[in-house]
Amino acid sequence: MKFVAHPEDIPIHIEEVGYIQDKAHDVNGFGGISYLCEKSYRTGQSVQIKLTEIDPDFCVVGRIFKCEKEEGVFRIFIEFPKKEDCYCVRMIEQLSHIEHYRRQAKKQGRRLSFNEAAIEWIQKFAASFPELNP
Repeated sequence: MKFVAHPEDIPIHIEEVGYIQDKAHDVNGFGGISYLCEKSYRTGQSVQIKLTEIDPDFCVVGRIFKCEKEEGVFRIFIEFPKKEDCYCVRMIEQLSHIEHYRRQAKKQGRRLSFNEAAIEWIQKFAASFPELNP
């Protein structure tokens, strides 16, 4: 299972929602995301995730796969036991990475529309983005 590091400049709203009983599917490709946050979470804790900057309607529930302390913050690894949620998260992560790419280009003095950034990002990085291989 591969975890994609979510861009730090695209905030995720995380809320604890209990525990998911579903067994995680075994994936050789994309299985979840990792994210740096101020709070520690317990393995197995279910969390609701929202990414309002990318899609105000996006909301999905995942489960903390593991949590590691990293220089005063925590890196959490969130898995998505439901295949359809995993697919949606993979798509929204690609959009997050494209937006991050657009912001980095802006810092370098290049003004790109989201579509222009998407074209460049796809050419440079899409091939290395983990596939969803259940």
